[in-house]
Amino acid sequence: MLRDYNEYPERRAETLAAIHERFTRTVAILVLDSTGFTRTTQTMGIVHFLALVERLVRTVSPLIEAYGGRVLKAEADNVYAVFPNVDEAVRAAVQMHSALRVANELLPANEEIAGSMGIGYGPVLMVGNEDAFGDEMNLACKLGEDLAEREEVLITDDAYKALAPELAARFVEAHFSISGVEIDAHRLVHDPRRGGLF
Repeated sequence: MLRDYNEYPERRAETLAAIHERFTRTVAILVLDSTGFTRTTQTMGIVHFLALVERLVRTVSPLIEAYGGRVLKAEADNVYAVFPNVDEAVRAAVQMHSALRVANELLPANEEIAGSMGIGYGPVLMVGNEDAFGDEMNLACKLGEDLAEREEVLITDDAYKALAPELAARFVEAHFSISGVEIDAHRLVHDPRRGGLF
């Protein structure tokens, strides 16, 4: 279909409509980026890094599923997941932070796993079971990978607008400028040590 889009510009509108009809889904996208993995890899080696990633995925996958989501893929030290709505993505994010914190309590520093998360919401192209493309996917990646701090949850403006009022009240506005793009976002106010929203 993309080849048709490129090779037959006179039919682009028709091809574009067919692509959107077949692949567009409105979902919440959660991007979890592990923190401290570059330093860990440099000090402990690649096998240790891969073992921590395996533990990370094993820890968060059941929580993603428990809140109605599914893991799209795990790449490098990132986990990508989709949810039917933003409320469940936020609840899952809070529980993932709490679970990782609990798991870290008995571990030495070089065994700890923590993450930062970005959440977007809107229409994306869902291709197969492992890929999603679109503006909200890109923004969720920016928030989770580049802008959120350790144990922080940032959501896009569109995700914020889709939240239930009681959850929206738990967020404060945040604004970022990165790679020439201005991003209006919202930061979750929560304490991961308490294991929930407050």
